[in-house]
Amino acid sequence: MQGSESSVDQRRADDTVTGAGVLPALNELPLNGLSLNALRVPGEPARRLAVGLFPGAGAVHLYHALDSGYFQQAGLEVNLFEVVSSDQQIGGWNDGDYDIMHTSPDHLLRGLLRRDPVAVQAEGMGELAVHRRPGPPSPTDRWAVDNARSAFAFVLRAVLADVADSPVDDSQLVAVGGALQRFQVLSTGAVDGTTLHPPFDVLATEKGYPRLGGHLQVAPDILTGVVVVPRTVATTPHIRAYLEVCRLSTAELLTSGASGIEAALVRHGLPKAVARAAAPGLLGTAGLSTSPDVTLRGIEAVADLRRRFSPAWQPPCPLQSLIGPSPEH
Repeated sequence: MQGSESSVDQRRADDTVTGAGVLPALNELPLNGLSLNALRVPGEPARRLAVGLFPGAGAVHLYHALDSGYFQQAGLEVNLFEVVSSDQQIGGWNDGDYDIMHTSPDHLLRGLLRRDPVAVQAEGMGELAVHRRPGPPSPTDRWAVDNARSAFAFVLRAVLADVADSPVDDSQLVAVGGALQRFQVLSTGAVDGTTLHPPFDVLATEKGYPRLGGHLQVAPDILTGVVVVPRTVATTPHIRAYLEVCRLSTAELLTSGASGIEAALVRHGLPKAVARAAAPGLLGTAGLSTSPDVTLRGIEAVADLRRRFSPAWQPPCPLQSLIGPSPEH
């Protein structure tokens, strides 16, 4: 398993500078009367946490917290392990490679995950949008997906059926991988379109692949991202601390606006053009302002979308049981 270089560093949180100015250090912000330092378990060394996720702008709150030392202040040593497909992420989870997973809630519905996973926090990466080369969709089009039974594939099929009036079947879907891989394959001409999220939606438009529609038009209630942990640790202090840091890092980025988000992404190594393309979507509907509460309505909407294109599908367990306890706010 290959980890990213995004381990906790030693820099001071109050040295965090963005284009909007100096951000307030999270360790100085109130947290139910606590500070980040107060989240540490007294007398214990930093708790190591391996986090499996898809790389990209949707993880900006993690990058910001890591690069600012916020996790370290809360007594956590967080390492990100980046994946290129849902199959890789599911395999890593089942093998015990990750303590925490940032993923699609749809993965909980596929009956493939072991270790009794539950969703403990919701998050948004921006609207999921379908882009295609210029011209109307054709019955011979080939569409890049992670896999034919992924939520992104179902969003694609819903947009094409409901917005573009051009339904597709499984034979037109080409398994490619995550959003980065799907964006990259567009320029090869091997596919005609795909489902993307910020910043890839903006970059695709700039490269001549206009938007056809997005999930807010066809399935507005779905959750697009959740934080998943084993049920047995969902209420432990280190998981609570991790979720609180994620939530407060997100709030800080929202306060800083586009310039702060761009600065956080650039600081983490993303090109300036990519960071600039990501900010509008992350600040829009279904972006960083997404409620952290994992709701039954949101999970049911994901299930309804899956059932629409897989009528024989049945959930592996009661949907309510997939929702873990949320952090205390």
